[in-house]
Amino acid sequence: MRNGRRLLRLGRAALVSILVSAPALSGAAQDAKTAPASPAPASPETTTIWVSRLKAEPVDLQVKLTWVDSPDLTGTCIIYRSDVEITSQTLDRAVEAGSVKTGTESFLDTPPARGAWYYAVLIRDTSGSLYSLLVPFRNKTSIPVSPQTSVPEIQLAAQVTGIRAVPTAQGDSIEVSFSVSNRSRDLLLFWGPKPFTRPEDLLMATKTTPLDPGTARYVLPVLPGIDYWFAVLDSGLFKLGQAPLAKGANTTAYPVQLQVTTSHGLPAVPPASRRGIPLPSLAIIRGVQSGQAIGGTDVADLPEPQPISDDTRKAIETIRKELPAAGNQAPRPEVLPSDATPTPGGELARLQDIVQGPFQGGDWAGAQSRLLDFLSLPRKADLADRASFYLGQVYYFQGRPRDALLEFLSAQDTFYQETGPWIDACFQALEKSDL
Repeated sequence: MRNGRRLLRLGRAALVSILVSAPALSGAAQDAKTAPASPAPASPETTTIWVSRLKAEPVDLQVKLTWVDSPDLTGTCIIYRSDVEITSQTLDRAVEAGSVKTGTESFLDTPPARGAWYYAVLIRDTSGSLYSLLVPFRNKTSIPVSPQTSVPEIQLAAQVTGIRAVPTAQGDSIEVSFSVSNRSRDLLLFWGPKPFTRPEDLLMATKTTPLDPGTARYVLPVLPGIDYWFAVLDSGLFKLGQAPLAKGANTTAYPVQLQVTTSHGLPAVPPASRRGIPLPSLAIIRGVQSGQAIGGTDVADLPEPQPISDDTRKAIETIRKELPAAGNQAPRPEVLPSDATPTPGGELARLQDIVQGPFQGGDWAGAQSRLLDFLSLPRKADLADRASFYLGQVYYFQGRPRDALLEFLSAQDTFYQETGPWIDACFQALEKSDL
């Protein structure tokens, strides 16, 4: 009897519980009917379009990068390297060091030289869109990292293969093309009338031209009717005296010649170029066949010197009076503004080390020796002009205005305003010394 009453009480309680919760269950069922089958996709504003927790750590010769992939994007992670911090303003000068598929979350980079490097990792999705938003402390580094030791130059050097030289369609130039294994390295292009089979042959080249990193094609004007051979070498290896030559790989296997035609003149060369083609032969229309020394200066067809007229003399004096008086203040050593701040790594850093060392210290002999050593190797035109500007000053302060003048004239194309006062000073020194 007691058990029956207990079951009755339990049944009533269960019924009350069902009746009380029935409205809630009915509402939940109604909501289930109207709810979508799957959650709506995330909006672009809430999609994570960058990797996070990017870290760069030096590992002997290399830099190890680690990060966490975006939870919302898949595709390819592009790794960028630069010698300055990578921002939206400097991204275009950064070098693409490599790429990995999303899910890898690491990359081992080998920098091209000793120095301080910054990194960034951007995502290119499966449709090919690159998300270039840079977020500090997420997908870019703000502190440079340096490998603990430098990579041997032979390991960093670019391997040049598949060299090919053919005349252009216009017939006035030769196009040289090739492939390189490391597109971040400087290259040197040699050409001349003889094949390059030994390293010593490079010293007899007609011309050597520095090529920017990434160059795989170069067009140069040459004289028609002359055989030309070509070689392309890694600049860093050549400076160390290591110049491996491989026929058909980095040196041409056969000569190339432009056809001589009646309408073929000398190809045009930009005014600022440094003798882009060999100088033409002189057209000598007279000669002395006897082999005897010429007596006096009365060479045929040369005009006899004539005294100027009084009117001309007066005009010259009037012009001289109107000219401003030449300053008597001696020039002082001048450092270009761009060389006041050191540049990390590279050929410019080496030149700036000379300027900030013996040059500013007044050690003219030491500065001359180091500048001549710097210019003994092929340099880019603007860098060679910069070195000539300083070498001209070194010669000037050593009392050698003639040598100084030649250096300033060499640098005039790039530093026209800067060399003007120095050229005037050289002429004044030459006038005083009657040279």
